Amino acid sequence: MRHVVMLLLALALGACGSPPRPFEHDPSETPLYQPKQDAADVTIETPANMPQPMAERLAAALAIELQSYGIVAVLSPARAPLRITGAMTTRDAPAGNGIEVEVEWYLLSGGKVEGPAVSKTSTQSNDYAEASDSLVSRMAQQAAPRVASLMGHTPDAASRSVGAVVAGVTMPDPTVAADPAAQTAAAMPGVPAKPSVPAPPAEPQVKVMVGAITGAPSDGNQQLFSGMRRALGSNKIVVIDKAGNDAFVVSAVVSTAPVDDHTVQLTLKWTVKDPSGKELGNVEQSNPVAAAAARGSWAGFGDIVASAAVDGVLELLEKALNRPH
Repeated sequence: MRHVVMLLLALALGACGSPPRPFEHDPSETPLYQPKQDAADVTIETPANMPQPMAERLAAALAIELQSYGIVAVLSPARAPLRITGAMTTRDAPAGNGIEVEVEWYLLSGGKVEGPAVSKTSTQSNDYAEASDSLVSRMAQQAAPRVASLMGHTPDAASRSVGAVVAGVTMPDPTVAADPAAQTAAAMPGVPAKPSVPAPPAEPQVKVMVGAITGAPSDGNQQLFSGMRRALGSNKIVVIDKAGNDAFVVSAVVSTAPVDDHTVQLTLKWTVKDPSGKELGNVEQSNPVAAAAARGSWAGFGDIVASAAVDGVLELLEKALNRPH
């Protein structure tokens, strides 16, 4: 099966000198968290590559957590001297049970960028899919001391966040946490413990490794590789670093052909394979672009191309998962 995606690549490549700003959004669509204090130290932007409802709730939760470190934070588009922004990736949890959600946080001040400060939170696949309140809260608790340190507010034992998390302390993994109700009942003499209720079956995880990207000029291979990882992660796909017997693989071949002295035909062919190595189909993109632009940096453009191709990749994955066995 082949999907063809046509892009305005010439326009996009021509704009590579000023890459898109994934952290900027329409102010009319953003809820504001306004603390009691009048002067704000920092604005919190919604992390990139994260489902928007989860991103908005995480930004609000982080703003609240930062109060415990003496930081007055508001949500974008409110203004402050500093800005905090971030980008999410997902992968298998180190213990092999669930998903690890990683967010790289950056501090923006004028023309300077500091970071990243990295927060990592392990969770179950169904909590991630539902963007549960407990997950969003733990992510904010993990991020707050690291963001505070990035801003020069070094956390210590006296600066405990709303979630009682200090720098360097890892939150309990919900995959092994005990049932609080059962713990309370067990602590009360004469009160029988409440029978445990089997947890609902977890939604199947779709694991994908982005394989080799070859043939692109300049830094195109690396930028397309990173762009596809981010595009998959933002669509609740678990992106892994090494292929396994339960992982799909997405790879791409890039080719250029001269059209005239100033233009080349740029073609990308994405291939999706199932865990057994069987090819499921292709997604193709092709357009004429300026030769000089194709030879320049693909920073930002790699994300544009991957975002345009990812819908076709997801369709191939969905059909493979739903086909009769």
